Amino acid sequence: MTNSILIVDDNEDLRQVLAWLLQPRGYETLQAATGREAVERAITAQPSLILLDLHLPDMNGADAARALKKDQCTAHIPIVGWSAYFGERWREEALRAGMVAYMKKHFQCQ
Repeated sequence: MTNSILIVDDNEDLRQVLAWLLQPRGYETLQAATGREAVERAITAQPSLILLDLHLPDMNGADAARALKKDQCTAHIPIVGWSAYFGERWREEALRAGMVAYMKKHFQCQ
């Protein structure tokens, strides 16, 4: 799938907001709520990018990233980790797991 992003987060509202922001910019979006679902969707859909929450109900995002990087079908897909967890420890864990970047979830309403 060209120009597609797999959004992985257990918060459905947040997934919907991200899809709403990305689709008008030309990205097709896919969604997953768990790490296992993310791996399955990535294998079948082959997205251009995976935006992966570090805290998921069935496994942590670092474990999901490791599984994606071990599979030949998904090893080439860049993964950006993101989390509400702040601190260098979380960023380092994401990068060690094979993610290319780490973003902090931080929203401010004005």
